[in-house]
Amino acid sequence: MGATFDIGYGVTVELRHLDGELHGVAYGHPCVSGATSPGWVPVKPCWSDGWDVLSEEPLTLSPLLLCRACGHHGFICEGRWVPA
Repeated sequence: MGATFDIGYGVTVELRHLDGELHGVAYGHPCVSGATSPGWVPVKPCWSDGWDVLSEEPLTLSPLLLCRACGHHGFICEGRWVPA
């Protein structure tokens, strides 16, 4: 497990590596209920259907992230959360 970073708007991320390679991003975001909802973003090339990592430092992913439970969505761009 790596360090957890606050990237703004109550969203946190933790990069998950295996054998030195980025496999995904664990993230949490605030839901309308006030609880923090956890999520997981698999990334390419480790996951063929994963998100594109445009930059690991600062973190930039494509496409946007969408929570199907509460509708929270936005981008991670240059290490910051950008609401959509």
